[in-house]
Amino acid sequence: MTFTDAPSRLPALASRTDQLADSAVGAVLRLTDGHDVIALAAGSPAPETYCHQEFTDATTRLLSQGGLPLRYGDASGLPELRSWIAARESAELGRPVDAGQVLLTHGSQQGLDLLCKALLDPGDVVFVDRPSYVGALQVFRLFQARVVDVPLGSDEGLDRLEAALSVEERAKIIYVVPTFANPTGATLDIAHRRRLAVLAQRYGCVLVEDDPYRDLGYDTVAPRPAAATSAVAGAVRMGTFSKVLFPAARLGHLVVPPFLTDVLMKFKQAADLGNSLLMQQVVHELVQEPGFLATRLERSRHLYRKRRDALVSALAGSFEGALEFEVPHGGFFVWARLPGGADATELLAAAVEEGVSFVPGTDFYAAGPDPSTLRLSFSCTRAEDIVEGVARLERAWRTLRKGPRS
Repeated sequence: MTFTDAPSRLPALASRTDQLADSAVGAVLRLTDGHDVIALAAGSPAPETYCHQEFTDATTRLLSQGGLPLRYGDASGLPELRSWIAARESAELGRPVDAGQVLLTHGSQQGLDLLCKALLDPGDVVFVDRPSYVGALQVFRLFQARVVDVPLGSDEGLDRLEAALSVEERAKIIYVVPTFANPTGATLDIAHRRRLAVLAQRYGCVLVEDDPYRDLGYDTVAPRPAAATSAVAGAVRMGTFSKVLFPAARLGHLVVPPFLTDVLMKFKQAADLGNSLLMQQVVHELVQEPGFLATRLERSRHLYRKRRDALVSALAGSFEGALEFEVPHGGFFVWARLPGGADATELLAAAVEEGVSFVPGTDFYAAGPDPSTLRLSFSCTRAEDIVEGVARLERAWRTLRKGPRS
């Protein structure tokens, strides 16, 4: 038998691949690719907020030093940038944070991946908000965790969480987006943050605070992090530069307790040997410039507030006043519930025909999704286009209510 005559055999995929699911946001973006669609789906920063010229200037300065910025760097991250993050976190938490507790990652998503590698065995339990960030749900399921959702922003939900923690021996992580959350735009108040921290400490869970929108409050100052309200030995803080500088940086960070630092550093080294040293240096050049970050944040907040106002005003005057939604005080998203129990996934098909996109809410639930929910993003669409987009969305809803033609 010749080599070409040999039977074709391929290896079996790992069992964890059974848990892989497509990204809800990615699926919508592919559905609308190439169409003239007003995008209320992608939660991306506005291109108007990107620091094009400052990035060019910083890169030019660094490259004038010769080849040094183009070499490999420390897998844990640029020491100067880690120190800057540690100082900022110290101010947020009201206690010292050592630069050795900071790990730079390829966006927040890699941070979640590394935490799961360090903490989760198949069957371990992760508690999340209801609804929760879909990217986090994907990672937890990939590591074969049991994901349990409870509404973390209510006393009743925290009562349920405490009851579950008291009997659940394999609870490992409590994950929350506490400030201007994705997908709901909601913010946990200080009392709920404090109780969440106490519960994590009492039952030996790692409390993961994923806080990418913390600096993007338009109407209010974000409450102090949960880790600042109580001495939580297992608190992890997550942040990113994508939302406040530019997403192509792909630069996030973890601030972790001492018992996790060494193992996460080793996992990071094994995963990719570190982020781009040049990009880290550019980001450090930008953020340490006096007044740079404060000025950019103020401009971004002004832009996003205008777009938020356009969206909530248009929604309030549409759907016969029956659409349920909360006005977010920061971030990128409005979370809504369709009237009459309409199905948001069915609405999406009609909406694309009208030339507008959004993300159905079902994939943001760990279990028992509410099919009438949807996430609308206002961050990367002009105010005038948002108004037109809502008009198109309402037309799609009216078409859906009429049902198929006989």
